[in-house]
Amino acid sequence: MDLRGNRHTLKLVRALNQGTPGRPEKVARGLPGRRSGALIRKKHAGRVALLYRADRAHAVPGDTVIFTAWVTNDSRSHLRQVRLIPRSFTNEGMDSLNYTSNPGSEELEVPSLEPGQTMMRAFSYRVTDADHLHGGSLISAMQVQATCRGEIIADEHDAIVSLNGAPTGWMSGPARPEVAYRPASRGSSLKPRRRHGRLG
Repeated sequence: MDLRGNRHTLKLVRALNQGTPGRPEKVARGLPGRRSGALIRKKHAGRVALLYRADRAHAVPGDTVIFTAWVTNDSRSHLRQVRLIPRSFTNEGMDSLNYTSNPGSEELEVPSLEPGQTMMRAFSYRVTDADHLHGGSLISAMQVQATCRGEIIADEHDAIVSLNGAPTGWMSGPARPEVAYRPASRGSSLKPRRRHGRLG
């Protein structure tokens, strides 16, 4: 290292500073030319994942549909203020529906979730004649929000139950006796529309 060259540079900088009013007569030393990888690395904001589904794909009047939400901390950071938010619940006629049973407001929020930890909450709804007359589907939209390192993160998911696909002879049986009656399958109703991201 050329010490004489460094001394000459410092003298030149001091001379320039002395001629500038309002500026301290000192030179900052020891600052790196660029930040290290540890300094410029973006903080891991965390990720919350929502899985939301109904216990059946089709329903008829009188059926009770169970909607279940699983909220998982899918990250290596702790999540705070984890809150499950029912966004909407409608039938094909866009009637706003109320769950037959649902968790209380205090049960929809937990103070924290550790990495890999999951919480589960369930909602139920009894299908009515009015729902079936509209046909179409029941659509329950759910969202989860959480805070991780000062940032709000979220995930959304819809659970859909078909009413059009239910057997048309739910009151009187099949219209054609020669055709064997096959009940609707009770498979998964999962049709996700997911949006990950940070809010605000």
